[in-house]
Amino acid sequence: MANTIPFSFRGALFSGQHNFASGGNVFKVSLYTADPYTTASTVYSATSEVSTVGTNYVAKILASQTVASSTAVASVDFANVTWTTATFTAAYAAIYNSDTVQSVANRLVVVLDFGGNKTATNGDFTIVFPDPTTPANAIISMS
Repeated sequence: MANTIPFSFRGALFSGQHNFASGGNVFKVSLYTADPYTTASTVYSATSEVSTVGTNYVAKILASQTVASSTAVASVDFANVTWTTATFTAAYAAIYNSDTVQSVANRLVVVLDFGGNKTATNGDFTIVFPDPTTPANAIISMS
């Protein structure tokens, strides 16, 4: 199980194309049955995305994004996200910048590997992001 940060994200971050601060860019998370991405991927893809037909699935806007930093680590965190009354299986998720500002529309940020299929049957499907008080454990961190 390994999360993937695409090569393009690093360059986009350092050229100011992603604003993770509260009130910055809008980020979404999408779910996948198979991983359509490689480290060379640059933008959101609908390939292998969970079906929206009869599943109660749509890509969700991530809320409560916060940037934290300590002496050696900077990180970003999001609020947990839940699909209610969901009926689907997903093995991966992708976070992407859905903002249209600065030509960053659909720029890929990170691909999350769930380590296998996770299923909800007419119930909640939740992605729990790590504790934001520990920046080194965040979904996205730099040291």
